Amino acid sequence: ETGGEGAHFICEEKGVIGVADGVGGWADVGVDAGEYARRLMSNSISAIEEDPEGLVDPAKVLEKAHSCTKVIGSSTACIIALTDQVFSSMIVLTGLWVQCCGSHD
Repeated sequence: ETGGEGAHFICEEKGVIGVADGVGGWADVGVDAGEYARRLMSNSISAIEEDPEGLVDPAKVLEKAHSCTKVIGSSTACIIALTDQVFSSMIVLTGLWVQCCGSHD
């Protein structure tokens, strides 16, 4: 049992949430797909906590978290920062997609 392939976090203090879903196909070669997702989310929390006060940039958080995640695997992941505007970033396997929306009044 691997504990599932998904992981998430909620950082109420900075208004940031994140979710990751490890790619289950890795199980075919004996890799725990959830381990990558869990480490990615843990590293995302660290990146947020290390960032000086101010607006959290989800793309930078995912970039840093991805570079610090040193286990085999891949994942989809989305981080959303909720402020007076909504900023989100989503990584899909090895690609990076960034979307910036207007005010979420």
